[in-house]
Amino acid sequence: MKKVFVIFTLLISFALTDLAFAQDSKATVYGRIFMPVVKKKSRTFRGRLYRNRLSSRKKRQKTATAPRTSFQDVIIAAYPLSFKPKTEPLKKARILQKNAEFRPHVLAVTPGTRVQFINLDRFFHNVFSYTPGAKFNIGRRPTNSVYSRKIYKTGKINLFCDIHSQMNATIVSLDTPYFTQAGKTGVYLLKELPPGKYRIEVMHPDFPTTESEITVKANEKQEQSFTLSK
Repeated sequence: MKKVFVIFTLLISFALTDLAFAQDSKATVYGRIFMPVVKKKSRTFRGRLYRNRLSSRKKRQKTATAPRTSFQDVIIAAYPLSFKPKTEPLKKARILQKNAEFRPHVLAVTPGTRVQFINLDRFFHNVFSYTPGAKFNIGRRPTNSVYSRKIYKTGKINLFCDIHSQMNATIVSLDTPYFTQAGKTGVYLLKELPPGKYRIEVMHPDFPTTESEITVKANEKQEQSFTLSK
């Protein structure tokens, strides 16, 4: 009996060692995204119609949007080709409606994720989508209203506001746990990749998706840059 216990203990020890090695042997892919960029000027929005009547402010809201670059709308996703990953819903995902904009403009999630839509403006907003398989309309919502919507399908889901026609956003539902978004200058960092072969997809709402296959080794830091063009 004692011998069996010793063997069992050794097996557990080896399993834990292998698990620790697997966790410590993850690879990193990094690089830069190149693409034509059109700089968007900050603008002032004046909420006239559908303002929240509960607001105590009598003056019109006049606020400038924060600067944002097109690089921040780029999603880099890694799809394993040598093994099947376990993809779970994100614990937290939300899109704000602020200064008559959706923030973020592009949101990456996984299937099953519940996305919150929060109106932070002092006037009414709406969110709707006509994307096949993901059609919904939350109606017109006042300030500080919160609405949750579960995402079931994979792919792009286009969002709009039926009150403010200039407002639009995109939810990208990915069937992989390995993804990231580029920063303001186009630099990205894709971490925690188990060793193996991957198909890399680089996505942006205004450009065709760029694909590439790579192989990463344990503890490797691999540089991969991508160019998006129409």
